[in-house]
Order: sequence, then structure tokens, then C-alpha cells
Amino acid sequence: MLRLSVRLQCPARWLASLVILTTLLLGGCSESQQEVIYNKTIDFARSAAGLTLKQANTGDVTMSYLEREGSGPAVLLLHGFSANKETWLTFAAALPQNYHLIIPDLAGHGETPAPLNQDYNLIRQAERLRQLMSTTGVSQFHIAGNSMGGAISAIYASRYPQQILSLTLIDAAGVESPQPSEYMQALAEGKNPLIATDEESFEYRWNFVMSEPPLLPWPLRPVVVRKTLARENINREIFADMLATREELEAGDFEQQLSEKVTMPTLIIWGENDRVLDVSAAQVFKEKLPQAQVKIYPGIGHLPMVEIPDETAELYSRFIATAE
Repeated sequence: MLRLSVRLQCPARWLASLVILTTLLLGGCSESQQEVIYNKTIDFARSAAGLTLKQANTGDVTMSYLEREGSGPAVLLLHGFSANKETWLTFAAALPQNYHLIIPDLAGHGETPAPLNQDYNLIRQAERLRQLMSTTGVSQFHIAGNSMGGAISAIYASRYPQQILSLTLIDAAGVESPQPSEYMQALAEGKNPLIATDEESFEYRWNFVMSEPPLLPWPLRPVVVRKTLARENINREIFADMLATREELEAGDFEQQLSEKVTMPTLIIWGENDRVLDVSAAQVFKEKLPQAQVKIYPGIGHLPMVEIPDETAELYSRFIATAE
């Protein structure tokens, strides 16, 4: 799901808000006008974080990604299911300016199209990312992922540990929690709250994944709703491949691979109120990764880096400083 927070903490965001307020004063917007305002706001937010849009061939798909080159630590940030690279914008803006940031749209998400073979297996997604990092020329880096992106980060770290300086798991998929989440219970009943099919289910999902959702004012909100609903079919395909990957990982004893191969510094971040992936999963990761530091945020849901970006970025920066 696209996450966009309009926060008034830098000139670029003030300017984006001014565009919105001017439009409100001038009257209603057509859908095309809403799209223009939305795109300008995204551009402002990217600029505020010092990020540039780029593309790279990763074998079976041309991957879109944001990059901010810097002399400091190289960091790869991975979004979750049905999300995109813009999930990280406010978090990225709060990180030290010398960080070399690489923030891709995974295949079938955001501005990266579906691969011709329509393969969304998480192991294949990790392989595409390996090609992306080869293209950027970055041989060693820190990796952090949220939800599905957390699972992909863990897969990458277990398969290519020599490349990974540190691993950060933010409300990550990949292990089974002792306490079933509200989301897992819904799946057992044949429902998937993460796939919106109409405006009502969009609003439910928006509040389901976050306890403290960011401001998403009109005319941005209608655009996000339209983009989200347009993803219904591809989301179902990606989710089916996620479930197939889970079975593949279980057959390959993924948790044992974590324990044996993921020895780099690790940080586990979780929102205590996560309704998607229960907070009890953090302890499972900790048992497999005893070197990990664990931070649980009270009152926060599935997306800490969106709900409290400044606080999460500060924690992550401190962790990176000790992992270097």
C-alpha cells in the first residue's frame, strides 16, 4: 500500500502543502488534476529526502528505485506487500544525509512492472535485488525490510551473508508467531484485509495496518484509493506466490538457515499493536538470531517507519553506527 505522510518539517513539505491548500481555495479537482497534485507532492517528498529516481535491469524486469548517493553507510530498504518505495520517504528524510540509500520497488509493485513470467516468489525477489545491487556497484551494505520486505531481507541475508553488514527486520514476515494475529485469523476465515476491493475496504485496511496513520488529505487520498483498488488482481497473484514461498521455506528449514548463516548484527523492530503480524513473532526471530537487539514500540501498528518515522530513523541510525 502506498504510504504518504505530508509533514511540515522542511521547506519542500511546506511547498507541497501549499499546492494542496491553493487547490482547495480554487475549488474542486478533476481526477487528472488530483493526479498532477499527487505526483508533485511525491516529487517534493523525494527531493526533500535527496532521492533520485533510477532504473536497472534485473534480468526479467526493469526495476525502478530511488537512490541517494553518499559517502556513508550503504542501506537497502525493502517495502512490504502491496506497498512501494514511497513507504520509506519520511523515514529516509530523517536518516543522516551521508547515507547511501537504495530504495526499490519490488517486481509488480509501484513503478516496477510485473515480470513476464509473473514470478513473485520471495526467493526470486531476493535474486532480483542481488542483480540490482550488482548494478549499483555496492558490494556490501545494510539491509532493512518491513513485512514481506522483512522476509526478503532475511532470505537475502541467509543466502548472501558475505554482502550484508547488518540486518533489520521491521514487523517482518518469515516466521510463525506463537500468538495468531488478527490478520491470520481473518485469512483462516477466507478473508484478506490487505487486499482492498472498494473504498470501504480501503479505509478498513488503512486503519488495520497502522495505529497512528499519517495525514493523507484530499486531493491526495482519492488518488491513493484509486491506485490501491487498481492493484486488486496483481495483489492476489503476489499473495499466492508469497504463500507458495512460505511452503518452500518451511521445506528447506529456513529457520535453521537463519540460525546458521545470519550472524551479522541484527535489529528487530515491532509495533506492539501490530494486527497483521503479531508482536510475539519478534521473540521467534530473537530465538533464531540471538545476537539481535529488539525494540517494541507501544501503541504502534504494522508500519513503525511510517507511523513514527523520526523515532524509528533515530533508532536505526544508532544501530548502524554500532554495526559499522
